[in-house]
Amino acid sequence: MIAEPRNLTLLILSIAVVVVGAYAGIEIARRVRFHEGRRRYRWTYLGALAFALTVWAADLTGTLALTPHWPIWFSTLFVIASAVAAVIAGSAVFFTIYRAERNNALIAAAIVVALAAIGGVHYANFMGTRVALTDADATEVLLTGTFQLGLVVSILSIVVLGAAAASTHFERWSIATRSRFESLLELAPQIVWFAEPDGRISYCNQYWYNYTGMSTGETLGDGWVNALHPDDRDSVLLGWANAVKAGEDYESELRLRSVDGEYCWFLVRSRPSRDELGKINSWLGIAIDIEERKHAEEAALAASQAKSEFLASMSHELRTPLNAIGGYAELLALGVRGSLNADQAQDIARIRRSQKHLLTLINDVLNFAKVDAGQAEYRMTAVPIDEALKDTESMIAPQILAKGLRYSYKGAGRTEAVLADPEKMQQIVLNLLSNAVKFTETGGSITMSATPRGQCIEIAVKDTGVGIPEEKLDKVFDPFVQAGRQLNQPAQGIGLGLAISRDLARAMNGEIILDSSVGKGSTFTLTLPRAPRMDPADVAAATAAALEDAGAPSSGAMDLADRSLQEAAHT
Repeated sequence: MIAEPRNLTLLILSIAVVVVGAYAGIEIARRVRFHEGRRRYRWTYLGALAFALTVWAADLTGTLALTPHWPIWFSTLFVIASAVAAVIAGSAVFFTIYRAERNNALIAAAIVVALAAIGGVHYANFMGTRVALTDADATEVLLTGTFQLGLVVSILSIVVLGAAAASTHFERWSIATRSRFESLLELAPQIVWFAEPDGRISYCNQYWYNYTGMSTGETLGDGWVNALHPDDRDSVLLGWANAVKAGEDYESELRLRSVDGEYCWFLVRSRPSRDELGKINSWLGIAIDIEERKHAEEAALAASQAKSEFLASMSHELRTPLNAIGGYAELLALGVRGSLNADQAQDIARIRRSQKHLLTLINDVLNFAKVDAGQAEYRMTAVPIDEALKDTESMIAPQILAKGLRYSYKGAGRTEAVLADPEKMQQIVLNLLSNAVKFTETGGSITMSATPRGQCIEIAVKDTGVGIPEEKLDKVFDPFVQAGRQLNQPAQGIGLGLAISRDLARAMNGEIILDSSVGKGSTFTLTLPRAPRMDPADVAAATAAALEDAGAPSSGAMDLADRSLQEAAHT
């Protein structure tokens, strides 16, 4: 009886195996012709196996679909032989594709071998088929040819061949993506680099090699260190090792040697890349040329330094003639050169007021220049806060009385002290008190307090004056800014007091903070490091020594000022 289709499902599956296998073979053949070296070998092997699987699985499934109605068996030996023949056919096809120096004779021979092998596959399956078992067949290892066998072989073959075809698409996509990424890296006008989790460099873009002239072998791993300036190596390596150990971002400014042997500044930044478990799998880094910025910074710093040094050196030249003007005006006022009439005396008084005002302005400029040039000297010591502030109050008492203001003070305690230069601290507090008096209307009040806060002591000067607009709060500490100046007000300074005060505070590891509202007044808070508590017996001696160095007023003048402040407090 001639064989007729027994199962349409297996027939369709065998055709599907051929279609999927042919598509996978074409895609793999493209990969073979695209690659060189080891990757070409791998794709050739995969293509040969895919072709072999297609031929073998399609033939076996088709055979099961076209068998007679009675049961059949397959000889395992012949099944293996058919698989070997299929591999030979696939190898012949893909060997021809692999060979770069192809010719017509080689192609013809490969086709003959492939067709012969395909025929061998069908012949082996045919010869291994047993329709009825005999005694001789009992010595063979047989495989039952069932519908389930054809179903498993065909479906598994389709899945495997589909996966092979998908792998070609995935590689094509990954190559295109990698090519775009690599092109972007090569076009980047900065150094881009990658490193292993242990910090060893694994990749640098072309910019690095063009700039340094180093080869890949000289760069990767730890070889890049040789391009560092000798003075930067220790600090850079230590900082990089600490960042790798801690798994934190890294940033540094360093000098790299160019291909010409010159060193230029670069800003280097790096960040770890982590997997889904948070483990570092690589480091990404970039180095930007900042040589021009460095030159600009150095030029600006040199110009600022030269300006500051010039102003500081002009102290004697500017003060000497002003002092002479003041001295001669005083001699004239005393009548040393003869008596003065009322108009002359009034003119002399105006000259003396103008001289004092101009001297104050020049002193502010010179003090600011001295601080800005880094020429200010600081003698840090433990300063008893309450005693020092009470002595500072005495210097501002005449202004408070003249303005008709109320004044109060809340101390921190006799044993509390700050670590500061007493003269610089006194200068800051006097400036804050002077500003409070200047911008508080008659009848208003000024409150000064000292409050310990953790490792610091806060010295707050609060007034009920005009206040400062919100948009000017960030500018009042800038040089030559006067937040409260009105066009119809007389000149009272050039806006350097707060700038000097802030610089002095920061030089003593402190800070000045402002809180102000228009119409409600302002609070300037000076924060200084807290010194160890002092024994009450040592407070008086420390205060006397500090004030003597700071040039504080005599005890008689302080007593008079204390009485004046007490009167102001009860007004």
